[in-house]
Amino acid sequence: MTSVLPITFFVVCVACGTVFSLPCLTNKSKQDFNKARNALKSLENFLKNQASSINSKVQALDKDMTSMEEDFKRRQWIKYNKHCYYIGDDSVRWTDAERKCREIGGYLVKIDDSSENSWIKQQISKSSKKTYYWMGSTDVVNGDWRWIYDQTQLSYKNFYSGRPFPTSNSNSYTFNCIMMHYGNGLWYDYQCNYVTPYVCESNFCFQ
Repeated sequence: MTSVLPITFFVVCVACGTVFSLPCLTNKSKQDFNKARNALKSLENFLKNQASSINSKVQALDKDMTSMEEDFKRRQWIKYNKHCYYIGDDSVRWTDAERKCREIGGYLVKIDDSSENSWIKQQISKSSKKTYYWMGSTDVVNGDWRWIYDQTQLSYKNFYSGRPFPTSNSNSYTFNCIMMHYGNGLWYDYQCNYVTPYVCESNFCFQ
């Protein structure tokens, strides 16, 4: 009976030690534990950095949008049917006109119907420059005319001859951009390197 007491006392002490202190770990277990703890710490730092980076990007985007809005308001955009239009008075090539429209938050005008066409004709006829104005259509694939804004085909057309040059005409290979005449509102396909004013359109109006 007396030999049992020391053993019992030892077991109780071990049990108490397990409860009131950290469990004994092997060296490998300690290494794995430290790796996991370091990984969590690294993840925490990464998430903090990402949050800071995202916040900076959001602030930069907000600043860009504010700047765009201010620039938009400074220019003489004209509102029509929930869209805004800008009549550029500098004469440039078609590709430069498209770039300029993009830079100010729009695109070269896309005309969807006769009412919009008539309205734009009225606006450019008021301009001091009595000439042609670039529109946002071109045929990258000869004869396949599309709007540069969304790459849709022309559902409405107002060409002076009823249609652009057919592919059988040699001019169709060099006359690849469309412009509108200020006086009659008719469309003409012409060489994209020709320099003339342009009409921009935007889906977002700050007015």
